[in-house]
Amino acid sequence: ASMVGLLLATIDCLGGDEKVQEQYDRMTAHDLFIRFGLSKRLVDDFIRPTLLVGLFKPPEELSALVVMELLYYYALAHQDSFDVRWIKNGTVSDSLVAPMAAKLQEKYDLKVMGGCRVGKISLEASGNKLSASSVEFTSMSGKQDVIKDVDGIILALGCKGMEAVVKSSPDLARLPTFSNAASLKGIDVISCRIWLDRVVPTRTPANVFSRFDQLLGAG
Repeated sequence: ASMVGLLLATIDCLGGDEKVQEQYDRMTAHDLFIRFGLSKRLVDDFIRPTLLVGLFKPPEELSALVVMELLYYYALAHQDSFDVRWIKNGTVSDSLVAPMAAKLQEKYDLKVMGGCRVGKISLEASGNKLSASSVEFTSMSGKQDVIKDVDGIILALGCKGMEAVVKSSPDLARLPTFSNAASLKGIDVISCRIWLDRVVPTRTPANVFSRFDQLLGAG
């Protein structure tokens, strides 16, 4: 029923005359979604992330007309026009992360502790320099442990992960760089580039600089 409401909203908005579109332009997208009975899950899991990526604002701050135009263009009219694809089978974890972790362990003799959740990161001062001293984490079994004598830490985290780690780490929270990073709002995205062993001809170029020969492939 929620998707039906979204389709009805799009048809009513974009299929109407100029007067109807002006009415939608005066309405926020948030009010529009309520009027047409869109579920909170549909808005939070699909529409809101799409708007944050496409228009850089949440539905509460956007015109209903502009949002309907965006959703129609991306979600309905041009689904096959972009080189962004969803994983058809499995998950990001077992399709991308797990093979990469296996290769790192096999080829570079790294120890990958999958399923562990980082908790508190402690820092120590040496003169005017701060460095990491220990990392506390929770294993998949729920056991809490700590890694001491840390050489360095790379925080490859999304917004929610950064917020959780900084919240559990008073030493990090006192530093403006980390406290500001933990307050960022956004959605987590994984960009995966695949290099093929041969040239594959395509019907049309998919690149933001595709019309400029000297910049072809620079996007």
